[in-house]
Amino acid sequence: FYNSYQRYKNKKTIIPAERGLIYDRHGIALAGNKKLYKLEFCPKLIKWEKKDSLSKVDREIVYNEITHVIAQNTDKTSDELAGRISTFEQDFPYGFELVTHIDAAQKDRILQALNDQGIHGVRDYKQKSERIYPKGDLAGPLIGFYEYDNDHALCGIELVSDNELTGQDGWSEVIQYGTGDDFHFEDMPLKKPISGKSVYLTIDAHLQAILEKNLIHGIEEYDAKGAIGIIISPRTGEIFAMRGINRDYIGSSVRTSHTLPIYPINWQYEPGSTLKPVTALIAIEDDIYHANDVIDCRTRKIGRRTISDVKPFQYLTFKQVLAKSSNCGITRVADNIEPYKLYKTLTELGFGHKTGIILSGESAGVLRHPSKWSKYSLHSLSFGQELTVTVLQLAYAYASLANGGKMLQPKIIYKIEDEEQNILFEPQTTVVRQVSNLWALDTLRTYLKAVVDEGHGVATKLGYISIAGKTGTAEKLDPEGHGYLKGVFITSFVGFFPVEDPQIVMAILYDEPDYDHRYGSISAVPTFRNIVEEMTVLPHNDILYIANEANREYVLVPKCIGKSVKEACQILVEHKIDFTSFGDGDVVVDQFPKPGVTMLEGSYIILQTGYRILTQNIPNPNLTQ
Repeated sequence: FYNSYQRYKNKKTIIPAERGLIYDRHGIALAGNKKLYKLEFCPKLIKWEKKDSLSKVDREIVYNEITHVIAQNTDKTSDELAGRISTFEQDFPYGFELVTHIDAAQKDRILQALNDQGIHGVRDYKQKSERIYPKGDLAGPLIGFYEYDNDHALCGIELVSDNELTGQDGWSEVIQYGTGDDFHFEDMPLKKPISGKSVYLTIDAHLQAILEKNLIHGIEEYDAKGAIGIIISPRTGEIFAMRGINRDYIGSSVRTSHTLPIYPINWQYEPGSTLKPVTALIAIEDDIYHANDVIDCRTRKIGRRTISDVKPFQYLTFKQVLAKSSNCGITRVADNIEPYKLYKTLTELGFGHKTGIILSGESAGVLRHPSKWSKYSLHSLSFGQELTVTVLQLAYAYASLANGGKMLQPKIIYKIEDEEQNILFEPQTTVVRQVSNLWALDTLRTYLKAVVDEGHGVATKLGYISIAGKTGTAEKLDPEGHGYLKGVFITSFVGFFPVEDPQIVMAILYDEPDYDHRYGSISAVPTFRNIVEEMTVLPHNDILYIANEANREYVLVPKCIGKSVKEACQILVEHKIDFTSFGDGDVVVDQFPKPGVTMLEGSYIILQTGYRILTQNIPNPNLTQ
């Protein structure tokens, strides 16, 4: 064949590399490639096992069967295929494209059907793969979109990790026909392509699905314009789930959903009461107020401005001001705070500047310098007005409140691997700065726990896990710059759990819920609770275990040596310690752990029984058996 093609032009043709895949942290594919093929029809190579040679009639029968089989498995008609054969078979007897862009299943069905009938001469060749998203619109805006036709990454991870995902094309020397079709012989030069790298995200696909399902349910139940949610680790800065959903785009196409903005990182709003803990933190740090200090929470006037609460209060303790979310109370606290100290703390918590997440399109929010504040600004900022934030910023600010003051760099890339699964990149946890001090933060945590236990977040409370957080009900800014929209609200709840050893920070927000659900306590809070209930039973989730361990107390191992088995049993029951024993006596002759060691309540010790106390040490039992 090669010699017969010398009259045709030789050239190098590109063999496209496979684009790297995108996975969640557990290896669930979020973006992949669909292999596509073309079929070449080779008139000179057509054979029919029923005949040694083909007459004109035989050839017509075979051609009809080929076009019929291909038409059954593609969007082409038999007439279209027959027309193409008629046009090119004389000029290109050794092959031309008959159908392109079919998947592996179509290709296999066609070739198998022809092979079953003993028909040969139709050959398959691999084409450039098509980008697919196996989980549909799950985490769509975050993953982004890659245009197959134009070889162009549009947004999301597809764009920011394009260099890693893009492989190195190979090439093949081919013979080019007059139609532009190419043909490669096995003995012609070839360089194989190198596939792109695999990018693993910190996202948990199961948790992402739970978040999205609950946000959509909330939009429908509260007739909200949209919703935003984010779930992160306050220990590592990893993002486990993140999504913003616009009601108008629910159920849209994969392309549309994957090219929407990443609302958690770029949609700005006034945070309202979810910012009150910042003012409270400063008051704790500077020893201005203590938990039981009584604060005047009656309606007050500042200049021509009236500050009031939805539910009027008279006097509340400092701790209750946060639990009951009193605007009047928090402004009284702000009276005793230096304006620059509030600005500095807000800045340290990440407001007014970007978090540095690798995704494009992040907003910095708006936080004005104190030199530009009015006489109302200090009090407005104390309850979350006169600044704008993103949900991403707010979540990471709360993460620092939960983790002992470590302001973390958001992390969305889990690792990057090559084709051989060698890890090429694995980002480490980055602490940007230290905020506040442990004593103040521990105190604030107890206040935020009170919000859930006895305040506006009480609907979040679960018996088996401790939660701390803050509700928010904020008026929505008029996009035209004319103050606030009347009767239009943004509701939210930001919390972390378990309080004793926080593993999760989650923020939930609804944009313009109906008037009956205009408070965070009756919209964002129930959604938060539902997600917690669902995520704690995921097979790979150990949050409940951590919560239970954190709530267990340590006990001192009592001395059982020399006691009768009955006496030892009574002592251990009193100390809430289980035990197991071996031996055949009625006296405890040794024990492990030894007396005086501390151990978790509910743990067990091993007793050895005999008829006398051993005078020498015995080997410790192998507790792994």
